[in-house]
Amino acid sequence: MDQSSRISERTPLAPVAAVPPVPGPTLSLVTSRFRMAQPAEPAPDGWQDALAQLLGWLRIDAEWVAAARSRRLSRFADWGLAPDASAPVFSPWQGWSPVAFQHGGLGGLPDAQFVASYLIDHPRGAVPVRAGLDMVLMSPHPALCVADEAGSAPVPRAAALKAMIRLAREEGRERLAIILHARQRNAVAAQLLAAGKGLTRTGLEIEILTIEDALVPLIAGRTRWDAIIAMPDLRSTVFTLLGQTSGVRKAWPMLWFGGAGGDRLVQVTSEVQGEGQSRLAFDAPALIHGLALALHGGGAARAATRLHEAWARLRDSGVTTSGRGSDAPYAKQVSDPEFITMLCRDVAVSRRPQPGWHALKNAQTAISGSQMPELRVVL
Repeated sequence: MDQSSRISERTPLAPVAAVPPVPGPTLSLVTSRFRMAQPAEPAPDGWQDALAQLLGWLRIDAEWVAAARSRRLSRFADWGLAPDASAPVFSPWQGWSPVAFQHGGLGGLPDAQFVASYLIDHPRGAVPVRAGLDMVLMSPHPALCVADEAGSAPVPRAAALKAMIRLAREEGRERLAIILHARQRNAVAAQLLAAGKGLTRTGLEIEILTIEDALVPLIAGRTRWDAIIAMPDLRSTVFTLLGQTSGVRKAWPMLWFGGAGGDRLVQVTSEVQGEGQSRLAFDAPALIHGLALALHGGGAARAATRLHEAWARLRDSGVTTSGRGSDAPYAKQVSDPEFITMLCRDVAVSRRPQPGWHALKNAQTAISGSQMPELRVVL
C-alpha cells in the first residue's frame, strides 16, 4: 500500500532551570488504508475466512465501511461503520446472470454506466507471450440505452460507449469487437464517428459486427479480439459461448463502473449462468480475481499483481479447482478452501515467468510506446 511519512522537528530551547529538555526530532508514520464497502447481507460460508487469509498474506490493512445505499445500515451501526459512497462494494459472492440485462434490465441491478467481466485463464506450461485467455466483456447498463428519433433498437448513450472504449484502451487491449443487432449498427457507428478526437487516440482497432457475423469466431474458441462490447440483450449469448469454448464454467469477476465519467468502480460482483441474481458457493478463483481487481482499483497495484502472480504460479505448478479451464494437464485438483491455503503458504513450485493480466495494466504503460496510436473502425 501507499505509505507516507511525516517528520516533525522541534528546536531545543535554551537551558532553563526546572524546565525539562525538549526531545529531538520525532518520526511518525501515516498509513493509507485500503477501503472497501460491505454489503448488507453477510457473505456465505467460506468467503469471509478466505478473504481474511488473503488480506493477511498480502499484509493489507483493509478498512471496511458500510455501503452508501445499504437497506440495512443499522446492521453496520453496531460495528461503528459509516456509509461511504467512494468505497466500492465488495461482494464477489453475489452472482449476476447475463440474462438480467435483457428486456431493459432486471429490477435491482446496481446503479452503473457499464459493466465489465473478465475471462482469465493461464493454462499450465503456457509461453508467457502466447498464454491462455485474457478478455474483457463489457455492456452498457440497460437503463442507459435509448432509442433514437426513428424508434430503432435502443443503443448506449455516447458517454457509456466512450467509457467502455476508454477502459479497453487503459488496459492495453488491441482489438475490440462491438456486437449488436443489425438495426443498431448505423446508430453505433454514427456515435463512434461523432466522437471524433475523443476516440482517435485509443490505439484500438474497433470492429462492429452483428450477432450473426460474430457467432462463427465466438464458436471457434479462439477469437481474434481481447475486448468485446455486447449490447445488453446479446450479453447472455456472448457470455455463454465464451464460457463453453474456454472451459471456464464457473464465475467471472464482474466490475460495475459509474460516476459522471463512468470511471469510478462502484461494485465488485461475479457473473455466472442462471437466472437473475444468486448467492454463490465459495469460489476461490472468483475471490482471488475479484480481490485483485478491487486492490488495483483502490490504488494497491503491487498487491494486486502479487496476488495474480501467486494464483498463476500455483496453477502453473499443477494445481487447479473444478470448473476452471482445461483440467487435463493438471496433476492435482483441490477444493476451493485448500487452494486458498496453498496460495497463502507459497507452495507453488513453478518459477517460470507468468503472463501479466491486462486488467491490472497501468493506464500510462498501456498508452506508451506508440506516439501516434490510431483508431480503425471496421463495419
